[in-house]
Amino acid sequence: MKSIELLNICYKFFNQYINAKQMIELLDKLDNDDKEYKDFLSALKEKEKNVPNKEDELVKAKKNNIQDMLDRFRNVDLDDELIGKQIKNLKDELNREYDCYERWFAIVDFINSNDYFNKCFDSLNKSELLEFITQYIKAPFPPQLTQEEFDSLVKEGISKDDRESLWRLAFNYDNYEINLDKVLDYFIEVKDAYYIVELISAVREKVNIDAMIDKITDKKLIDDLKEREDIIKGIITEEQFNRLFNK
Repeated sequence: MKSIELLNICYKFFNQYINAKQMIELLDKLDNDDKEYKDFLSALKEKEKNVPNKEDELVKAKKNNIQDMLDRFRNVDLDDELIGKQIKNLKDELNREYDCYERWFAIVDFINSNDYFNKCFDSLNKSELLEFITQYIKAPFPPQLTQEEFDSLVKEGISKDDRESLWRLAFNYDNYEINLDKVLDYFIEVKDAYYIVELISAVREKVNIDAMIDKITDKKLIDDLKEREDIIKGIITEEQFNRLFNK
């Protein structure tokens, strides 16, 4: 479990949910007396200290986007509790310290090339890795996987009929050179209209809609999909729509 905790903290930094200083503060709190861990943390602290942080265009763009969102709330009823929380969160985001790209990249590169970090990553079994990856939806920087590694995680999800994790897994790798067909094929096999629609809505550019339509032959599944036709119409062409529902 210590490996999972370390990886979770590092990937929060990789995905820019926290900055380098916050990452080190969280790592410092881990109850880990392992010498390799202490050496890793010591080297990471040294790296963080020696890499300068100068506000670059990316940081300025982030802050400008947050400020634009805050400006939209100027004429909104501030007594609304939910809106009040949103404003507070935005102000916290605006005022927190961001790592510039060069600093972020240098520290990510250092961590990714560290033997102890990779040892922790390699120690995860397929079930742990699937859970680790799918705790987020559309994380900007998920762990790098080969097609074979991705397919092995799909197989793990199928063995447990974990459809939510399979959908999340596919969504996290939408922008990568990963073939997602095995996930869609499984949803067709188990005749799950909900997850078929969720998947093609999320990764429409990565699935072969024509091949999908050819594979869908079950009348009940077609009827279930027809109940979601308002969503499907926005995803597939009129010709594909008619071919699917006129079977």
